[in-house]
Amino acid sequence: MAFENEFELRCRQPSLGVVYALLLGWFGYHRFWLKERNNGIIYLIFFWTLLPALFSIFDALCMRELCTGYNNKLAKQLYDDIKQISPYS
Repeated sequence: MAFENEFELRCRQPSLGVVYALLLGWFGYHRFWLKERNNGIIYLIFFWTLLPALFSIFDALCMRELCTGYNNKLAKQLYDDIKQISPYS
């Protein structure tokens, strides 16, 4: 139950990611939102070239896969954390 509650609070929804990618993708906000700090910084550095705008459109199309990857990492991290503090393991 603790896993489900924490996962629901911290998981990423693809529909929101698409909105972030299309509206704020030039600045890499969607990458920071997915906890991909290095990619977000690259978007920020090159935002004036308009290349991040093109990449953010592609990211919006692939947002389901990006969010699934983030959510899978989150689930593994939460599982490991709960397993570590559990008195039953």
